[in-house]
Amino acid sequence: MLDPKTQDRYYNYILTYIQIITTSWEELEKRCKKLRSWNIKIGRKDYMYFATKTWVTLVNKNTTLELTFVFNTEEWSTYFETEHLHSFIESDLNVSGLWRYFTPNKVARAELYNQCLEELLKQDTIQKKDGGFVILNEEEY
Repeated sequence: MLDPKTQDRYYNYILTYIQIITTSWEELEKRCKKLRSWNIKIGRKDYMYFATKTWVTLVNKNTTLELTFVFNTEEWSTYFETEHLHSFIESDLNVSGLWRYFTPNKVARAELYNQCLEELLKQDTIQKKDGGFVILNEEEY
């Protein structure tokens, strides 16, 4: 049985990740057509981005927080890939120093993340799609 606090924390990571994607993907997609890497300001934070035609990686210049995602093409949902989401979580744990409160074993943390994903699938909060997952926009609010 999964700890409810862990499940909530994981879901909050998904929502944070999705919120960043939905607020920045259109501008990034336009910029990436011109330059494959450059500096960008999102909100009040300075980032550097690296991109291909289908995905982009943002790196916060101050904290080195890393976020990689696939450009969103659906109006009703946001697509995310497990490895990108989990890299974002690991990056945030390292930046914030919160890794001290989790098991130091990255493999064990990955197993915990997968359990959280499975639970969210059972609850129909997220759905599988094309080797990744989608979350409906209505779930974000």
